Amino acid sequence: MADKGPRLLDGLTSTMTYGQMHRYADTLNVTIGSALLPEGMTGFYDEATRTILIDRQLIYCQKRCTLVHELIHWQHADATKDGVYGSRLENRTRRETALKLVNPLEYQTAEAMYEGDPYQIACELDVTLQIIQDYQHILDSSHMHCKARS
Repeated sequence: MADKGPRLLDGLTSTMTYGQMHRYADTLNVTIGSALLPEGMTGFYDEATRTILIDRQLIYCQKRCTLVHELIHWQHADATKDGVYGSRLENRTRRETALKLVNPLEYQTAEAMYEGDPYQIACELDVTLQIIQDYQHILDSSHMHCKARS
């Protein structure tokens, strides 16, 4: 299955519902299914078969976030999750997932509205708490990077 070009997710936006995201993903060279996955595993991407599995027991918001996460693994053709390299891939994927799902202006509004409470922000933006925590980590890292340059 050789790619003809880069794998892009340009049509995937933070405002899409899970159903819209799934229909968009159907236009890509990836198969999406659902299964009962082992406890603690919300989704899985297999590069050899280009297959994404989403745990069917997840609630809607979790499925939406997991689908984006696994699509980012697809985008980068990630073939491993083992060892240090696998940890780096997972960290990159979590960062890119947060950036894909969180609109900065909506985040700022929710942060002000809920006085920075990550759970309430997550509910408002229809993402998981993990996505908000990852996004806040990006903001903190960016803030620290800017301070170091001053």
